[in-house]
Formats: sequence, C-alpha cells, structure tokens
Amino acid sequence: MVLRNQFFCIQHILMPNFAFGASEEKYQRGALALYADGKTVIAQGGKLSFDTYYNALSTVVWCEQCDIQNLAFQAKGHGHTTARLLLVTDVGTIFELARNTLVLNDSEQIVFEVSHDDISHRGLIYVEFIAAEGPVTFSGGGWYTIDIPRRDVKLGISITHFNRKQYVLPSIARVKKEILDDPEYKDKILFTVVDNSQNITSAEAPGVDVISNANTGGSGGFMRGLLHYQNDTDATHVLFMDDDASCETESIKRAYWILSYAVNDNSAVVGSLFLDDRPDVLIEKGAKFDYMCRPAFHGWNMKEVGQVVRAETANKSINYGAWWFFAFPIAEVKHYAFPFFVRGDDILFSMINKFNLITEIGIACYGESFATKVSAMNWYLDTRNHLVNTFYFQKNSKFTLKAYRHFYLNSLFSHQYGSVDAIRLALKHALEPIEFWESNYDLALVRPEINQLAMKEKQHAINFEGLKLSYASKKRHSTIDRFKRKLTLNGLLLPMKQKTVFQPLSYNAYYPDIFRYKSILYFNPVSSKGYVAEISRTAFFKRLGYLIFDSYQIWRQFSKQKQKYQNNIDVITSKLFWERILLQKDNTKI
Repeated sequence: MVLRNQFFCIQHILMPNFAFGASEEKYQRGALALYADGKTVIAQGGKLSFDTYYNALSTVVWCEQCDIQNLAFQAKGHGHTTARLLLVTDVGTIFELARNTLVLNDSEQIVFEVSHDDISHRGLIYVEFIAAEGPVTFSGGGWYTIDIPRRDVKLGISITHFNRKQYVLPSIARVKKEILDDPEYKDKILFTVVDNSQNITSAEAPGVDVISNANTGGSGGFMRGLLHYQNDTDATHVLFMDDDASCETESIKRAYWILSYAVNDNSAVVGSLFLDDRPDVLIEKGAKFDYMCRPAFHGWNMKEVGQVVRAETANKSINYGAWWFFAFPIAEVKHYAFPFFVRGDDILFSMINKFNLITEIGIACYGESFATKVSAMNWYLDTRNHLVNTFYFQKNSKFTLKAYRHFYLNSLFSHQYGSVDAIRLALKHALEPIEFWESNYDLALVRPEINQLAMKEKQHAINFEGLKLSYASKKRHSTIDRFKRKLTLNGLLLPMKQKTVFQPLSYNAYYPDIFRYKSILYFNPVSSKGYVAEISRTAFFKRLGYLIFDSYQIWRQFSKQKQKYQNNIDVITSKLFWERILLQKDNTKI
C-alpha cells in the first residue's frame, strides 16, 4: 500500500504534462503563477488553484461510490502561503470548507483534514494557494485518507497489440518506469502485452510479460490477457487498454485506489477518451448503448471548470465502458467477450456482466480519431455488432431496423457502395447459424470477401494535379435548400456537376457539400491517402431496393435471431470457448 504517515495516497497532484498537448488548465489554474521544471512559482499577490480536470477530488466517486470517511490534503514546496479548501457545485456555487496559513517545505505536510460529515454538497473539492506575503513555490502534493481499503487489489494491466509499436513501446516504458519500478506498487500492479502481431521482442519490453498470440482481434487479445490473469496469477482485477491509447500513469494508480475502496464489489472503472489532436475535448466519459452508441459528454471542454464539474456530477446513465481503459473485478466476470474480433465486444461485455460503472475525472486516455479509421471493413464490423447486440438486448425489431438503416443510409448517400455491400454482408453473417462465429472469430475467411467488395474504396496516394476539385464549405443552408435536397435525393435526380468535390474522410459525407457533384474525393489527413467515389444512379437505386428487402428480413427473422443468441450466449461467451480458441484446449464445440 502507498503509506505516508499512516495515510494512503488515493490521488497525487498531477503537474502539467504537455506531452499530450493538453492545456495547462486541465491541471492547474493560476494568476501570476508560472509552471516550469516540475514546479509552479506563484508571485506575490498571485494564486494557484486545482479546480481542474486532473486535480480536483470528486465527491461523487470518493464520498458516494467509495464512502471515504476521512480525507486529507498534503503539499510540499517553499514559502509562506494561505491555503483554502473549496468545493464547487454543478451550478458554480463555491463553498469554503477550511482555510489555513502555513509555510511549505521540502517534505509533504498536512494542509487540510476533512471528514465525510463536513462535506454537505455534491461537487469537486480542491485547494487554492495564495501568495500574500512573498513568492510561493508548489512542487507536489496529493489527497490522502486514513481509511483502510475495503479489499486488497492486485491489478493486471492487459494491452492488446497489433503492429503499433510506435504507440505501445513508449507506453510500456512509461508504465514500467512510473509504476512497475515504483516500490509502492510492487506486487500490486502487473503488466502484460498480448502481441497479436507477434513482433515485440523481450528486449523491447523488459520487465513486462509478452504473450505471443494469433491475430484474434481485440476480442481474442483481451480474452487472452484475462485468461492469463485468471489462470496463471493471483490478480483480482484486470485493466484493458488499447495499444494506441496513451494516458497519464496516474490514471492507472487512481483506478487502482478506486477499486480498492469502492463500496460495491462489482465496481469497474471506465476511463474517458480525448482526441489526440483535440486533447481538451472529450470524445466520451462512459457511454450508453440502446440501439446505437451514445457517448456521454461528447464535445465537452475539460479545461472549463463549469463543464468539468457538471460532467462529474450529472446523473448521466451509462451502461458500458470502452476497452481503451476499462478496469474490472475478475470475480464478477460471468461472461467472456462475444467473438466480434473488434468493435462492440466491449459493449456486450459490460452490459451482460452488470458491472457498477464508475467514471472519474482525471482517468483518461488520448487516442486517434475514429473518423479517420472509417472503412468498409469497419462498417461491416460496426453493423454486425449492433445487429447482434440489438437482437440480444431489444424486445422487438424496431431498434435493430433503426441501427441497420442508420449505417446503410449513411454509406449509401455518401455513395460508398462498397461499404453498403459490406454492411449487407454483416447482416447476412449475423443471420447465419451460431456456428458461424466460432468458424470466423479471426476474420480469416471474411476479410478477402470484404476487400473484394470494397476495392474501389481502397485508399491510395492522390494526384491532386489531375483532379478538378471543388472545396465546398460547411455553411448554413436554408429550409428551402434542405427541402430541395430531400426531394431530389441530394441532387441525384438533377443534372450532375462534372466535377469532383473534396471531403475529409469521416463517418459520412457532409451532404450539402456533395449536392449534385458527379464524384467525391474522400481524403484521410492522417495517412495523406484517399480515393474517389463515382456517383452512380444505377448503383444507388439498386441498393436502395436491397434495403427494403433487408428490412423485411430483419423484421421477419427478429424473434428467431433473438432466440438463437439468447440460447447460445452462455456457450459462445464462456471461458471454455476462449480457452479452446486461444489455448488450443480440446473442448466440445458448440
């Protein structure tokens, strides 16, 4: 345990880290305060405040979910300072809980102690330092408790890797240096990389367990990690993390302590996600699945204190946590993942195991934009997991139809006909007998078929000089314009402009921009590659007809498919299923 003067440190103060591109305001706010070389100097008359995403303490998590009775804040630095202990609510009201005048020094000292009974409002607790009599230096601190943890946690980190050494190797080095080599976490946190590409050497990952694994996708890779911790170690909890997701290692430590103190034994910690190119803006802080994925607090700016406190205190219902950062108790796992390969396995895993999901500010990853990963293969994977999940969880075909039509029409009106065909293939496979999933857990037979369907959507280097490009802007359009687009199927029934319009690769085209154009250049700014989609009335209307047939199939077969998945879910998400696949154990097939 992390023990200092009989206190357990549940949350260190994080000093600004510009490696992720995040604003200083996600860590600290100041007036006449300057951060440099791991410390912040406050000039006389200035102040330093920690009402921030990374450094405020959540009453929702620590008082409600963990029922901590005693809290203390410790700090170190230099100078004579006045410190204030404050609580901000979701409506912006600030309460002063305590005030103290002290001299900071090189050793951490207690600045404040507060009991559960002293905290009468929901919100964020934070400390503010004021330099009234001269300059003050703050060089570190944290939140502590004398409460004994409810359980002894041994957390096993599992990263699934496939050909992303440029991301995973720095993560390995960072976690090893800042956690595994820290005596405070010796034998408390373990680290395993499941290497689906089988190309990480032991020299590249010193001190970390590397398990060579066939390419079974995220589903198989994460289940291989879970099998390892369940069968070969005494780990109590597992943390799944993506190989391309970077995070503050403090996020891992905080998850560890939440799991140690959480009131409910089935508590799981869900990490938030920020875009690596917009590192202050949330992609999601947990999510809900009904028939589509609904990210919580999408687009909220976490350098703004008002949005931070509202994101933490709002009663936003979530029912799954994505596997870029998901820590859970092994003992509460009743079902392993469905063999989706990737996409949607985390949804079903969270929902069917009925975890108590905890999302806390300050626990987050930074990752690539999903929009730039759009492809026919990903539409296939997204569609089939939404079909299976709605077949299993929903009571009638209404929501399955809505999900299918959403994916289908987005691709159709973007004139990505190969993606439409891949979506239709997903439906065909979702309707197959249950044995399909065991035979195709690795996509080895499916991948060539999708590649053939989507040959025209394969990204390649673009010769811009040979194209007559138009660059439309996302301007506002009138009600008449919108009516005209709907009436003409976005210009498909009108004479076409014999030009190519530029579109950044995303989930779908921006329909006003492509109105009446004959072709569309989809360009991926990350890879600097793209492809040209040629608009075809014949291809469009043929596939529009297919949608009517597919919708009838879903409606007609819904009850049969629901029964199929509900009758077989216990087998296909069993530990024995994955042991047979991953460990080559000879068990009876489904």
